[in-house]
Amino acid sequence: MTTPLFFQDVVRVAGPRLSEVLFDRAERRFGSLAELPSNIEAIDAGLMFANGHNPFVSVVGPSGWGKTHLLECVANHISHEFHIQVCILNALDWIAGHRSCNPSNPLLLDNVQDAMSRTRTRVQLQLALERRVRIGRPTMLAITSDRVTRQHLSFLPVYREWSLQEICEPTRADRSTVVRKMAATERLDLSHALLKLLANRMKGNGNTIHGALNRLKLAGQDWTSPADFLRASGVLDPFFADNSSWDLMERIREAADAAQRQFPTIDARALSCHAMIRTAQLSELHVARFCEVGPAKARTMALAFERTHKESETHQKAYSHFLDLAVASLIES
Repeated sequence: MTTPLFFQDVVRVAGPRLSEVLFDRAERRFGSLAELPSNIEAIDAGLMFANGHNPFVSVVGPSGWGKTHLLECVANHISHEFHIQVCILNALDWIAGHRSCNPSNPLLLDNVQDAMSRTRTRVQLQLALERRVRIGRPTMLAITSDRVTRQHLSFLPVYREWSLQEICEPTRADRSTVVRKMAATERLDLSHALLKLLANRMKGNGNTIHGALNRLKLAGQDWTSPADFLRASGVLDPFFADNSSWDLMERIREAADAAQRQFPTIDARALSCHAMIRTAQLSELHVARFCEVGPAKARTMALAFERTHKESETHQKAYSHFLDLAVASLIES
């Protein structure tokens, strides 16, 4: 493929992120983006820019829903297709000259809203961008904002030259697509119930979901069974701290009580301790306090249920029924 003139001699100056050091992050390609009605036009504009057909692109959207990811895909595409490296700079760093960049090269600026929030840096950035537009130097901007406003329109120099696109927060239905795509990228095998939990019950944005998936990844790759769901709920329990309707131990106890009504021979409290400590892997101390017993007693009950579970078909059926009840409660509550 012929290299566009403005893609020659690009230098990468951005260092690795902490998440890249801690995790073997999948390469940022356009195929790693979840294409949704809320972002498809922005993705198309980014691809056009990456192929040298759309020299001035500005993407506006709320934090954590793919703007930086899109910039990384653009940089990676140029690197692979044209065998050059592209840098992604913070707008304030570029204005201050902390990150050197050849003015004749394509420019990818992130966090432009930081420069727009101050009069001096706003004017500096506008003048610098206007010079790039006047001489035709390709530039792509990412601006964090809930929606496109008059401020964004007035900020862009020679506005008619720009492709201004919006990335909106995905709908509840589209969040499932986002979670599924992110899980596949991280090579995680999640059950439908766990996908639903992450998409519908977890607050926050795409960064929150990515953090949750990384936490799961540290604990394993396969999360497909009801027991895996309960273990994942324990692993992810801190992510639901701001969700007033989420109480993992209470839901487990309610499901255990319901299972005991169906299978009267089982001990609901022992089942609860086993599910909390051995399956969800919650703190013995916290479980003991919740069950109003000592830590040693909680552990003893958990281990006793586990031994009986291995020997009794009735206990196995009861535990399977309990898991189904717990999963349904945690998803819908």
